[in-house]
Amino acid sequence: MKKCIIYSLCFGLIACICLIIFAPYCSNILLHNKVTNIPIYVMAISLPFNSLVTSLDGYFTGVRRAHKTSLSRISSASLQIILTLYFLYVLPYSDLNIVCTYLMLSSTIATIFQFILTYILYVLDKKKMFRNLYNANENYLKKITRIAFPVAITSYIRSGLNTVKQMLIPFSLEKNNVNCDKALSQYGLINGMTMQVIMFPCIIITSCASLLIPEFSRYNIKRDFSKMNKIIDFMFKLTSFFSICMIGIFLTFTEEICYLLYHNLEISEFLLLLSPLIIFIYLDKIIDAMLRGLDKQVGVMFCNIFDLFSTIILIYLLVPVYRYIRLYCNYCN
Repeated sequence: MKKCIIYSLCFGLIACICLIIFAPYCSNILLHNKVTNIPIYVMAISLPFNSLVTSLDGYFTGVRRAHKTSLSRISSASLQIILTLYFLYVLPYSDLNIVCTYLMLSSTIATIFQFILTYILYVLDKKKMFRNLYNANENYLKKITRIAFPVAITSYIRSGLNTVKQMLIPFSLEKNNVNCDKALSQYGLINGMTMQVIMFPCIIITSCASLLIPEFSRYNIKRDFSKMNKIIDFMFKLTSFFSICMIGIFLTFTEEICYLLYHNLEISEFLLLLSPLIIFIYLDKIIDAMLRGLDKQVGVMFCNIFDLFSTIILIYLLVPVYRYIRLYCNYCN
């Protein structure tokens, strides 16, 4: 755990420094000077703490005490909601930059609070867990690196490609005679509103997936393939049933959900289009966790990278085609 914590802290600090260095580029080029560097600097502060929390969460998942991780996450999320409401409804603000700063500040404070609470729970737990210590000559750092390195490389590549993907859509819309504000607004409807609705039920699936990783690791070491097959069969059936139910709910109550959450029916079209993909999105979470538990993180890395490359290429090719289709339909009408 000490080595994992040091590993996480080092890479968290590196990420923090990199974000601070590239903050001017992000605000000027990627964000079209809509916000200053201040929100990005505030967000950078949270990265080392976020990285440390990830290691501590992994500890509680590995020793089958996930309820303590849930406690810290719920407490952190509650604090972030309270701070966000306070900043936006009590403190004055005059422009978008201050709003973004408030949002990043509430997120950073909540992350630091989550780290402190999780670390306290870890210190109390390890006193009970590690009473009978023994000297181990095994090089755990090599094992940690062998698992963490491909996962980290995947995360870095996915983050970079995901940033390209996130910026390519509004850039493509802007390139095809849609002004910047409208392009960002249209993309915000999809990524910031529609996808949030679709991914909210996935919290249940993600929680189950995180618990599958240590369980599959144990069964894989014991070579207990019969139990693994039973779990795989059960999780596939459960996830498929849950996904189909959510698809039915979203397709049946599309307008009601959009109005209830956002008082905006404009996203109902996007929700109808994206709802059938729910079963693939949710199953992907489960399969990803199973493969990680079976020590197949390198294969997962290549699949995820291929997925993002394919997405970027399709976005680049299809967004202009969509514009010409719309122009043709308007011409025919």
